[in-house]
Amino acid sequence: MHHARTTKRTLFQRGPLVALTIVFFLLIASTVSAHDPGLSALDVSVSRGTIVVSLSMARTDAALVVPTHDANAGKRLISLTREAIRVSIDGERLASINEEASIDAAGARVRMTFAVRNSRDRAARLIVTSDVPKRLARGHRELLIVYIGDGITAQKLLDERSDSLTVDLRQDVDGSRNTAWSFLKLGNQHILSGYDHLLFLAGLLLAAATTRQLIALLTAFTVAHSISLALVVLAGVHLPASIVEPLIAASIAWVGVENLVGVTHRRRWLVVFGFGLIHGFGFAGALSDLGSGSNAMDVANALFFFNAGVESGQLLVAVAILPVLWTIRSGTLWQSKLQPLCSVLITIAGGYWLFVRLM
Repeated sequence: MHHARTTKRTLFQRGPLVALTIVFFLLIASTVSAHDPGLSALDVSVSRGTIVVSLSMARTDAALVVPTHDANAGKRLISLTREAIRVSIDGERLASINEEASIDAAGARVRMTFAVRNSRDRAARLIVTSDVPKRLARGHRELLIVYIGDGITAQKLLDERSDSLTVDLRQDVDGSRNTAWSFLKLGNQHILSGYDHLLFLAGLLLAAATTRQLIALLTAFTVAHSISLALVVLAGVHLPASIVEPLIAASIAWVGVENLVGVTHRRRWLVVFGFGLIHGFGFAGALSDLGSGSNAMDVANALFFFNAGVESGQLLVAVAILPVLWTIRSGTLWQSKLQPLCSVLITIAGGYWLFVRLM
């Protein structure tokens, strides 16, 4: 009887440990097979007599629906956009009068112009519908922004379930607050769905032995990716994805190996800072795909709130994991077996991504 009670007590004490380990294994399994669902931008500019719709997406996203190396890729992209994007005023669907498309290393863009009859007596209700997220990878999101003149009137983050936006063109609505919230939410979603960034963060959480060490590592990572985000958005500094994505994978494998061999050098924050710069270029890729505004203030707002969203997402992950992790990490089973096993899995995931992204 005493042995049974002891066994139950031991299992109860290890319950959080087992639960955390199961969650960690599920995270590893999902990250190895995960793909970035992608982001695209849809800008709608309304002026007297015309509406111009501009669709921008990454080249990898465009390749899912049209063969980008084909000589007729531009025409096929226009045809797809004409079918996927619908613009109507007061229930009357508009027909495009001019269409242009371009595909290069930076991405794919389609520009369509619609003629609008001038009628001030009508309600002038604009409805924009886009099926683009449904046609691309599952989970793809599209930031739709409506401009009247030089100002933002409305915006919405579209996905496969929410695909339209209605705007009263007679209202002079300041959409800056909604746009700020949209970029904040976008940054939050990007870090929470960015499995490679989350796995790197998990490696840092495993590595920190004290609160002071964790704060130093997270601060170095935050400052570094904020710098590279600013360099991309404000200064126009770019690194190709063919370099950034393999380096992000390499950073994950590196952190896993360091945890596995027990690296504890005092200046590890410098290594994390260097990797943070690389991860920042990865974050900036998402922001660049969306576009970030028509003037300096719009760009600054987009950068600030997108970065704030990334930081809040990181903080949310840390707050959720750390209390459980620090409660159980003093156990011998964690230190002798499970912590090394988690480090091995991080190393394997990073190595797999590195191999795939170099192919």
